[in-house]
Amino acid sequence: MKRNLINYVIASLTLCITTNITYAQNTVNGLNTDALGGLIEMLKEDPSKGRITFYSNSEWQDGMRSFTTFSGYKIDGTMYHTNERQFVMLGDEGIELSGTDAAAGAVEELMYAMGTCIIAAGNANAALMGVKLSKFTVNMESDIDLHGLFALNPEVRPGILELRVKITVGGDADDETLKKIAMLGYDFSPVSNSVQKGVKVIPDIVIAK
Repeated sequence: MKRNLINYVIASLTLCITTNITYAQNTVNGLNTDALGGLIEMLKEDPSKGRITFYSNSEWQDGMRSFTTFSGYKIDGTMYHTNERQFVMLGDEGIELSGTDAAAGAVEELMYAMGTCIIAAGNANAALMGVKLSKFTVNMESDIDLHGLFALNPEVRPGILELRVKITVGGDADDETLKKIAMLGYDFSPVSNSVQKGVKVIPDIVIAK
């Protein structure tokens, strides 16, 4: 039972949920609130649980194109779904950036990851509060400066200079509650938090023979 609860929530990217909410029951907005509430209670009872490791493998194909594959993930030291989960994403860049525009670029994929994670986390909180959503969209604009990307100006960072996020949410609750749901998604989305607060990155360079 505990394993099923963990797998259900991992699949929805909703581990970072506030716990000072009165739980709704059954299914709300497509989410099993009994399972979500049960998982949260389990994590409260055993704080040593709930450590997740995700894996990806990105390989260059040609030009700006690459393929990234995702398979299983590890929960508290145990690997799950190694064979069942076989997802592939193609990455490219726009023609003006020497790509072929066969797929979204890396910065755009970061925006995709953040937007979908905000929606998942926000919807999970809405479901636990018993709020039925009618609309939940995240629109983003991100700026980069190619002088930083190509190391033409040491004072310009290669990363995103500013990321503007517009969250639109509607549902059967008052404005303050809907705003709270949007901010819970923004604040407690793992990807949003990683972008806002930064993340420790450990490089390991391997020379191919």
